Formats: sequence, C-alpha cells, structure tokens
Amino acid sequence: MFMFLFFICLNLNPYKNIFTSVNCWKGSNHMSNNTVPYVFCPVCAERLQKSIIDNHLRSSCPNCSYVDWGNFSLGVGGVLWHEEKVLLVQRAHNPGKGVWTIPGGYVNQGESIGEAIVREIQEETGIETKPLSIIALRDRPSNSPSEKHDVYIIFMMTMLGGTLHAQLEEVSNLGFFTLEECQTFKIPSLTLSAIQASHSISRGLVLNTNADLIGRLSTLYQISS
Repeated sequence: MFMFLFFICLNLNPYKNIFTSVNCWKGSNHMSNNTVPYVFCPVCAERLQKSIIDNHLRSSCPNCSYVDWGNFSLGVGGVLWHEEKVLLVQRAHNPGKGVWTIPGGYVNQGESIGEAIVREIQEETGIETKPLSIIALRDRPSNSPSEKHDVYIIFMMTMLGGTLHAQLEEVSNLGFFTLEECQTFKIPSLTLSAIQASHSISRGLVLNTNADLIGRLSTLYQISS
C-alpha cells in the first residue's frame, strides 16, 4: 500500500518535480548544498502540514509521527603531513574546478566521521591513513529551506601506506607541498587556515574509545587529559 501511495505522489501530483529533484541529487556523485523541502511525508506519503513545534514553523505529518527537523549535510577533510609537506588535491569538476584543497568528502549513512575521512583520502589519493585528532570544525547554518545546514570537520591524519595516485573522476592533480607552496596556489581560505592550524602544539580533539556511549555506532572525540 505504501509503495502504491508513494508511486501516486511521485508521478501524478503537481509536486512530482520536487521528488525527482531530491532523487537526482541523492544519486549524484557531487552533492549540492541546495535542497528542496518535502511536501509529502517520506514515511507514509501523507501531505505534510505546517505547525509550530519548539517555537519554529515546521512541516509535520498528521498521520504519523514524522517531523521535518531540517536538512543537514556532514563533510570531512584531512590534513596529512609527510616529510614536511602536506597532501593536496586539485578538483577536477565544479564546484571548485581547478581549486587546490585537502582531500575529503561527505559522510555516508551508517559511517563514522573517522571512517569517512579514511575512505575519502584512500579513494581520492590512494594513500592509507589514520585519524589522529579533530583540529577544526566549520559550521554553516542557513535559514533558507532551500539550503542545507552544512557542517565540515577537519582531521589531522597520519600516513600508514599506499601509493599516491589520483581518482580521475574527482581529482585532476595531487601531491605533497610545503606550506610556502600552498600559499601560492588557488586555495580556499578555510583550507589554508586548517593547514596552518595543524602546526599548533594543541592536539585538538582525540578519539575516546573508553566512553560508554548510547548507540552502537557512536564515537566520542574530546580534549585529551
């Protein structure tokens, strides 16, 4: 019954393009910060209604317990030093084609942030790494329903092995560069700031594996004692 209702919502109502747009972005290799608000409940396909919840106007389902709390995206980046040089990649496509940055990407559902940055670096550069600590966090909220609240976490990494090679679909060039060389590149201010901060004596937030956390996949990063 649910699949039948969803099919009707997807194909026969005037909001068809809304569902199509969302599905196209989810299937894309290059995720966008743009989003489209739900019109129908993603759980039971009932039309959502607007109501005040926790002092905010939100979309909620009158048929089940679903509440649209907003749209969020979580990305990670990694600073990896090797022989006094830092690993950078040059983006092969837009947004940011030709820009140099630290390797990274979006976190998958069911994946920890530490697992995500290890995977992203290996995919983009062929280098096997391990997270040491979190050294920066960029928070980019938005009041617009057409934009996601975007959070980007930057790790300090250590090299374990691998052979340097570019993922052709994502990376046009890559290499290890000195800080002075980095400053001559077309490079985002955020990336350069994180690279410079990685020279700090502070360890940042480190993984605590001894804490008893709720949730099988939960991880905790905190200041080390």
